[in-house]
Amino acid sequence: MKKTIYLSPVFKDLHDAQNTLSKNAFFLFDIHQVLFHCKGIQPILKALGKIQNKPRTFMQGIRTLCKPHTWKFFRNLYRQGNHITEAYLDVAQSCPSLHSELLNFSNNIYRPHKGMYTLLSTLKEKYNLYLLSNIGNSTLTRLKTEYPDYFALMTEDINTINRPDMPLVWKPQQQSYQQALTVIKQQTTPHHAIFVDDKRKNIESAHKAGLNAIRFTSYKQFEKDLHLLLGRK
Repeated sequence: MKKTIYLSPVFKDLHDAQNTLSKNAFFLFDIHQVLFHCKGIQPILKALGKIQNKPRTFMQGIRTLCKPHTWKFFRNLYRQGNHITEAYLDVAQSCPSLHSELLNFSNNIYRPHKGMYTLLSTLKEKYNLYLLSNIGNSTLTRLKTEYPDYFALMTEDINTINRPDMPLVWKPQQQSYQQALTVIKQQTTPHHAIFVDDKRKNIESAHKAGLNAIRFTSYKQFEKDLHLLLGRK
């Protein structure tokens, strides 16, 4: 069975964590595949193939459409292990040569997980909820417009990738978690945080920074792990 709960090293066991988190927890949520389900990249590849050269890989598709300096930016992200669909879609919006099918796909890529809004509403009654995602700004803006009630539940968006007042860092860089905690004035209590993400490398990096974490694999699994971590029945 895959490990999905990561306790901060501060806690000696689950019971110890429950005593603290049930009263003092706050949440840091990823967006891609956590708050929202994402369709994946195959439709993007299919649409790109209709433009020219039928790219064999996702990165080839980006290179086909982007200007040289933009391509270098994405290539560097990819080499660092931070290649994300959302960032590509930001570029897609500014490429006039894009096929209409691709633009339509980019506008319909995300759908909320069933049951997530109700669960977040319940959590909001007692805990602060924050966004911590590498999602691109245009995609985030579109989601906030399409699902205003969903994002109204969030105390703050602390995505450094979208804030010009902060150094540009992204998950899984250790600095991204430390900076996020500083923004919300929780830098001395990382063990109160519950970070939720679907990528193991992001989870492990956050855990090394002293946070608790839940690796999201499905809504049912997340709900079960959440109740366990907070000591709820």
